[in-house]
Amino acid sequence: MAAQGRPNYDRMPVPQTAGTESRARRGDVRILVIEDVPDEAELTIHYVRKGGIACIWHRVDTEVALRDALRDFQPNVILSDFSLPQLSGLTALRIAREVAPNLPFIFVSGTIGEERAIEALRCGAVDYVLKGNLSRLAPAINRALDDAAARLESRRQESQIARLTRVLRMLSGINGAVLRIRDRSELFAEACRLAVTVGGYTTAIVMLPHPTTRAVQPVACSGVDPQATETLRAAVAESVSLGTSIVRRVLKTGAAFVCNDTTDPTATANIQEIMAQTGFRSIVALPLLIDKTAIGVLLLTAPEVGTLSDEELQMLREVAANLAFALQYLQKDNTVRFLSYFDAHTGLAKRSLFCERVGRLWARSGNRGMRSAVAVIDVEKLSVINDSFGRHTGDLLLQHVADRLRRHFHDTELLAQFGGGTFAVALDVTRDAADPIATLQGNLTAIFGRPFEIEGREIPVSVKSGLALYPEDGKEAAVLAQNAEAALRNARASGQPHLHFSLEQHSAVVARLALEHKLRTALERRQFELHYQLKVGIKSRRIDGVEALIRWRDPESGLVLPGAFLPLLESTGLIAEVGDWVLEQAARDCQHWQRLGLPAVRVAVNISPVQLRRPDFAERFLQVTKPWANAGCGLDIEITEGALFDDCAAEVKRLKLLRSVGVRIAIDDFGTGYSSLSRLSDLPIDTLKIDRMFISRLAEDGPGRTLVSTIISLAHAFGMSVVAEGVETEDQLGLLWEMGCDQAQGFLLGKPVSSDVLAELLEKGKGRLKFLAGRREGTGGDES
Repeated sequence: MAAQGRPNYDRMPVPQTAGTESRARRGDVRILVIEDVPDEAELTIHYVRKGGIACIWHRVDTEVALRDALRDFQPNVILSDFSLPQLSGLTALRIAREVAPNLPFIFVSGTIGEERAIEALRCGAVDYVLKGNLSRLAPAINRALDDAAARLESRRQESQIARLTRVLRMLSGINGAVLRIRDRSELFAEACRLAVTVGGYTTAIVMLPHPTTRAVQPVACSGVDPQATETLRAAVAESVSLGTSIVRRVLKTGAAFVCNDTTDPTATANIQEIMAQTGFRSIVALPLLIDKTAIGVLLLTAPEVGTLSDEELQMLREVAANLAFALQYLQKDNTVRFLSYFDAHTGLAKRSLFCERVGRLWARSGNRGMRSAVAVIDVEKLSVINDSFGRHTGDLLLQHVADRLRRHFHDTELLAQFGGGTFAVALDVTRDAADPIATLQGNLTAIFGRPFEIEGREIPVSVKSGLALYPEDGKEAAVLAQNAEAALRNARASGQPHLHFSLEQHSAVVARLALEHKLRTALERRQFELHYQLKVGIKSRRIDGVEALIRWRDPESGLVLPGAFLPLLESTGLIAEVGDWVLEQAARDCQHWQRLGLPAVRVAVNISPVQLRRPDFAERFLQVTKPWANAGCGLDIEITEGALFDDCAAEVKRLKLLRSVGVRIAIDDFGTGYSSLSRLSDLPIDTLKIDRMFISRLAEDGPGRTLVSTIISLAHAFGMSVVAEGVETEDQLGLLWEMGCDQAQGFLLGKPVSSDVLAELLEKGKGRLKFLAGRREGTGGDES
């Protein structure tokens, strides 16, 4: 029995039966018996145990003892008599409901009537058992405990759902902040605030490494109690230096740390000490992972035990993942912003920031007493340095150049790098300076006068520059920078080291760029076309061949002759693409004439040195001509003198290959270059074409006639045929006939014509050309 005022825990074992297995899993039931008669209490417990319930029990019979037992004994169920001398059953029920509202309360009485029983149930009792029928007691207790457990589980689930709902709202709020906020400190402060005000946590702290020292430190925190939050923040920051710190553990392992009860003996001493200072009972530390590496920690606390469920932890992992993503994005965004305004290697401003800075500076200063200028400076032969010493050395050189510019021009906001080896500087020149270029040259001599020492190697650097003055050459920084670049381009083209911007030169450059754009468009839209000029046998008066000459059908200007655009094609490299088109179009025209059954004719195509230097030139040429060409009909090649008189072994080899399959090779405009006549016999040449300059003076210039005659004789001696270009008069043709020249080409014999007109000529004359003496002379000879 249990004596009043002194707990007596009776642990007598009870034999297990099949009916008691599920109840035994609960362990010993703690029963508080409110009974003034000890024997009655003993009898009640006897029936409880007889019913298969293992229990620990305690008896009370006063209000004071009841309150003490509720606090200290913490029963699972109360069994109470209805009528006691010092305490009524309904009073005991009221006290139990007040102190422990969820505790099952069962009346065990022999005096309770039906009306009193109904009143008791209405006031909160779960059941009543008559002392005369105590065999009902054990089932009633089991039912009450099961109902209490069900209610407790229901409340736990409701609480968990409410908590998960709060965490879900917190997750949604933080996701919105990630999308909205671009400042790291502001983002983490908002995340901590949401964790406390929406998620229901008592404290939230975000910890990240310091960018310089790499020491982990709190960067944002929030809490219900500011003092407790600051205590926890300071304690966590101090604990990071300890090897047992949970923050260090999370950063090292990359795994979340969860403790649902900091008083648990398994919790680390470090956690117990921190939580003892703040009164928090649950803690979770989640890693912020970037590329599977923990770079920060999100720490949350709660005052209750057992707060964190698996479902809640999963949501918190998602919160941490989203914050880590935001951190990575902000880091990349900051890097992108830096790289969008500064060069990655030198750290100098790029064009847009430079122009913005210079514009601001000029607006503040007003340029009183000084004349402002923008100079653009280009390091020459940077590609040669990269090829000779490696790209790494080239990058180091640019960094050294930037360092010297910084030392010479102390205001680094006036410096920029426009890309590659091109730098810019805004400088002042006195208004009475006669030559601003001299001022610029003095600065550049001071900067680049000494070689640069790169990894033990001295590298001398030369530069070119362009200068634009305010306000003569532009009133905005961007315009001045653009004009200074135009002056730099002119300096490169002219070979001069430094040039001041010239509107006339700039207009020429702009026109050249516009023409280049139009030529690229012409190639894309097939605005080029081929015209053909006859090559006629001087003695036979037959058409021995034609030369393909390119024309441009400009929608704005009409038919444009090649002299207006060929130099630009060559300087821009477009000549290779246009040359490929000429080959293909000439081949298409030849095949068309073949299908019409016209007399066979060979077409000479001008090949640029750029095309000839291609390793696959011969293969490309044969691919275009081989399927249809024959001895009478095909494509031949014309090249300039300079194409074969340098180191040209590879080019000669390609021409020999083509010549071996019947392609004829001619040197165009012969006599205008520096050819060695003695070397002609070593080259795969079939024909020399005498330049029109010599033919135009043939009738009145004795030495000229001698030169032409000598060329014809030498060519025949080497087994070559000769074509005279630019034949315009009967006298010229007669002299060429006397000298034994083989073919003539020029306005006397016909101007260049389209493919369709040439087809008519071939059809009507069947390959023989008839022309009248005294025909009106042309003014341009043959056209190219």
